[in-house]
Amino acid sequence: MSNKYSFIKAFLALILVLPNFSFAGTVTMPTSLVADTSSFVTLSDSGTTPSISGYSGTLLVSVTASDGNIKVTTTTSLKRASGYCGYGSDSDDEPTDCTGNSLTEIGFRGTQDDINTALATLAFKGDGTAGSPTVTLSVTPAGSLYNTANGHYYKVVNHGGNITWTAAKTAAENSTLNGLSGYLASITSKQENDFIDAKAGVNAWLGGVDTGVEGCWKWSGGPDDGKIFTAGNDADNVSSGDCAVDTGYTVYERPGAGAAFGDGEFGWNFNEPNNSGNEDYLHIKTDGSWNDYRQTTAVRYYVIEYGGMPGETATTTGLTTLTIESVEASESTYNAFDDKQLKGIVEAHNESIKSSLTQSTDSVLRRMEQYRRFGNNQRLKIQDLKFVLNDRSSDEDIEKRLIEHYSKEIIGKINIKDYMASNIANLMDDNSENKYNDWVWWASGSINKGYLNFRSDQLGRLTDSNGFVIGTDIDYDNNSLLGFAFRNDEIANYVSTNGTKSTSRGRHLMMYHTLKINEQNFVDTFFGLGETNQHTNRAVDIANNTRVTGLNKASHAFGAFKYNFSNNFKVFNISNYSQFSFGYSEIDGYTETGSSNSKMSFDDRDLLSSSATIGMKIDRSFKLNNSDLLPHFKFDYNEDLTEDSVLKGSLVSSPSNQYSTTISKHFSSSLRIEAGFDWIFDNGWNVTSIFNRIEKDGFGHENAFNFSANRKF
Repeated sequence: MSNKYSFIKAFLALILVLPNFSFAGTVTMPTSLVADTSSFVTLSDSGTTPSISGYSGTLLVSVTASDGNIKVTTTTSLKRASGYCGYGSDSDDEPTDCTGNSLTEIGFRGTQDDINTALATLAFKGDGTAGSPTVTLSVTPAGSLYNTANGHYYKVVNHGGNITWTAAKTAAENSTLNGLSGYLASITSKQENDFIDAKAGVNAWLGGVDTGVEGCWKWSGGPDDGKIFTAGNDADNVSSGDCAVDTGYTVYERPGAGAAFGDGEFGWNFNEPNNSGNEDYLHIKTDGSWNDYRQTTAVRYYVIEYGGMPGETATTTGLTTLTIESVEASESTYNAFDDKQLKGIVEAHNESIKSSLTQSTDSVLRRMEQYRRFGNNQRLKIQDLKFVLNDRSSDEDIEKRLIEHYSKEIIGKINIKDYMASNIANLMDDNSENKYNDWVWWASGSINKGYLNFRSDQLGRLTDSNGFVIGTDIDYDNNSLLGFAFRNDEIANYVSTNGTKSTSRGRHLMMYHTLKINEQNFVDTFFGLGETNQHTNRAVDIANNTRVTGLNKASHAFGAFKYNFSNNFKVFNISNYSQFSFGYSEIDGYTETGSSNSKMSFDDRDLLSSSATIGMKIDRSFKLNNSDLLPHFKFDYNEDLTEDSVLKGSLVSSPSNQYSTTISKHFSSSLRIEAGFDWIFDNGWNVTSIFNRIEKDGFGHENAFNFSANRKF
């Protein structure tokens, strides 16, 4: 029992001596901010509000700007911190001076909730020159400090009474902070000296001594242990006897009593060190200059430094740095389209449009190929469309609903009057009448999946698409075909794996014609009109999942000419073909929406696309029980002739700064290999299945699966 109570007492004693502080928290900051910073811009305009979480106790938060100015506009319930916002000591008074317009560093003390209220108003103003300034936010226990220049932490310790240099060194080296070992501070730069002077402002021990050789001053402890910074008790000496100042450790002496140091200089006070009364220990004075002291001199403060020791890494999560793109600055090189998420989205727009037009063209040209293989245009009974669409409805009016849907959805969107859509639906409702017997109906569905490779200047993209086409045509003159088709498609482009996505939905009305010149020569022509709506979802701050969205529209006119030459070789039918496809798209301008000031407004533009294709198709027929099987194999080579298009845009928050990018095709040629079959059953059913793969000149690939089912009646 005694051991049990001893453990409990020890545990309670440990709790009592632990500080009232938890350092298992995190800092939330924007990862980027793009803005005109000629006046103060609130960091929360990025879409992410600066905040801290997981902390308890009294905290010290400091915010430092590498260039420009920083401030908060709310300081309610906060406390002043020594060395920040012009205050020379800690105080429970409100730090109202931290709202000033000319500060490069601010700091204050308070609880987590009070600090978050202030951080929500954190604002930055650029200096007009620096194009990519940074803002660093640090959270430490009250009483510790963080230096953004070297990544080290510091504590200015008040011993409460006089303390010797040796005792201060021992206390410092027994101290740890955030997993870092402490040591008496060693100052190696003017910035570090100014930082400690501003934050301490007291007489305090530093880590320098000359106890080994008089006048040969060395840093004792820490990562600079043994480095010599003064020789022969004279800062002007490079060496004295066997004592030589180490490279990078030069310090200076104030040129006269009360005089200022030269630019970039720091170190000893005037006529110091002087070894008056055997002074072997270094301390910093209230004015930031150095002096040598005896062990017994009355000094109550010492400065502990943490960081830089070999093998040590701070365990703190209370530190983060934000890079700001000051678009108005003279040194700014910012271009909005350098962002790979944005560049991926706008390139996906072009690829989606081209893909939609290509797939629409292929669906109709494939219908004309099928027509020539069968020798006539197979009919499709409208009620059998539910097989293609996987429609399980038992509604007897399925054919009427489908026709009304696609005629109104597609034809209506292209500004053909509603009554025409209704008339077409009525015309198709009863195709058993003799006057309509020459017109037949067909339908086809497709699924495409593709991948574009990663490159150094671009993110990779995954593409999923599907489409459904319904058409009607007539064999009007000895195997010459005339028809119309409607197509709906949806194409989703996933830019990288960060959630940036573009979804394109297209609707196209198409007219096609195949002309039989003779038994071996056919000419296919095709023309279409359509529109596409493209929905975008772009990640602008991946770490904080900040997004902007947009919707743009495009109208298209497109077509194709295809010449086919067919010949027989033994049991095989061989078709050679050449094709020219073209498209013209007017893409409307649009403006992104969202909470981030990285959202863009884009101008309208045109896209001219064209391609030339040559290829060969081989097929033959097999007679089976109650059916005929017609497998085929096809390969072709395509040359993309699409012209570059230029997209211009500006930040919504800064419309005067316009950016542009040239959208080029990423592959000039592609090779397509296709295999498939038509399976014709004696009961009237015809099933077609096709798989093809397109290799895009080493840049990526696309796989496509097409399926259709027709039934003669």
